[in-house]
Amino acid sequence: MVTPIVFIGDSITEAWGFHRQATFAAHDLIPRGGSGQTARWITMRFRRDLEETGAQGVHLLCGVNDIGRNEGFFVPAEDIARTLAGMLDEARALGVTAWVGSILPAARIPWNPAVPDAPAMIAAVNAWLREHAHEHGATFIDYHAVLADEFGALRRAYTTDGLHLSPAGYQAIEPLMLSALGRMPAGDTLQASGGATGRTFGRRWRAVLAAAVTVFIAGLVLMLVLR
Repeated sequence: MVTPIVFIGDSITEAWGFHRQATFAAHDLIPRGGSGQTARWITMRFRRDLEETGAQGVHLLCGVNDIGRNEGFFVPAEDIARTLAGMLDEARALGVTAWVGSILPAARIPWNPAVPDAPAMIAAVNAWLREHAHEHGATFIDYHAVLADEFGALRRAYTTDGLHLSPAGYQAIEPLMLSALGRMPAGDTLQASGGATGRTFGRRWRAVLAAAVTVFIAGLVLMLVLR
């Protein structure tokens, strides 16, 4: 029997439940996102959301609004991590399985350009989650790795404003999410990972082939010159 999992977070979770309603319905996922809410605000409803939904699992994704100073003041990365850890500890105390997603990549905070160090803050919180989430009974899901471009910003094809995801962005991370939650059939999991691997292998093979052709042509030219 599939047990419900509640998705608790900010506007990114709220929009996820809106844009991808079919995915949430198919896998018994319950969206509880609150636009603009910081992690500290979310702690005030965290237990209530768990109890009202009767969920046996929780997916937590928040923290960027703390970085964006939505409460009007600077919040250090370690304080954001401490707040997230507190919610994970609460879930464990209630016997609820927990997953925590990385903060999504962003080159800047769209609504607060005065924040000068958003990428560094995001990286610091994500590094802490990667290293310590398991100590608080949670599984870490690295969405940042899927969504970031070579400069560490959110890929343009996946976003509406440089921070929030477009429907394509949500679709891009759903295989990772469903696999982590155990909601993806084994065949689909292999296909999803194999597809990425296959594309990587294909790119490498084309690069090797191009290099070989270049060497071959250079050899022919050299032979003609030396004749």
